[in-house]
Amino acid sequence: MKFIIVLLAALTTLAVSAVAHAAPTTQGQFDALMDEFGVLTSYRAVAPAVPLGILGFDISLEGTSGTYEGSDVVLPKIKFQKGLIAGLDVAGYYTAVPIPGVSQNASGYGAALTYAIWDGSTVAPAWNIRGSYTSLDVPGVLKTTTMGFDTSMSKGIGPITPYIGVGMFNLNGSDQSGFSFTDYSASKMRYYYGLSFDLLAFNLTLEGDSTDGVNSYSAKIGFRIGD
Repeated sequence: MKFIIVLLAALTTLAVSAVAHAAPTTQGQFDALMDEFGVLTSYRAVAPAVPLGILGFDISLEGTSGTYEGSDVVLPKIKFQKGLIAGLDVAGYYTAVPIPGVSQNASGYGAALTYAIWDGSTVAPAWNIRGSYTSLDVPGVLKTTTMGFDTSMSKGIGPITPYIGVGMFNLNGSDQSGFSFTDYSASKMRYYYGLSFDLLAFNLTLEGDSTDGVNSYSAKIGFRIGD
């Protein structure tokens, strides 16, 4: 059910249904806010491990669900991935969402570079490694950045490609509210799994992940063409 909610949110408009949260007034509230926003915006592949190849590309809408104080939040993104030479892929996303009580939209972006250790074969899975960076700015409230590393494996079965992965990322956050909170820093472990469905150039990918025991879900729909 959560996968369906995320998919519908990504397909309608690039807007987020979020509950208004006041700017933090204590260090504990600030740390909790940093943790929630940082985990939500940290980079997710939402793609199998097989490289796209020099002629391949993927352009799509993506949504990631998360929670804050028991409320559901959906972060929409525009994402692009391009195959390069020698098993390399480069990818990035952009998001801009209204935050109730904040005059300017929150905006963020992410970028990743992936290397295919093994392209996969009829019997062996594809295997890759990825480095990533993200940034989110909520004007007058906070700014978060993440730097991460992960590895994943996938194996195509007809038009369906299941995949699994594991990684970690460093989350850093700074205060922009004027309360002079101490900067936040933490390291997070992530485990994820997903299914990618291909029909000609059309692609739908669903992904779930657990970060320090907190579950979230992503969905991506768009056009994906590989070599």
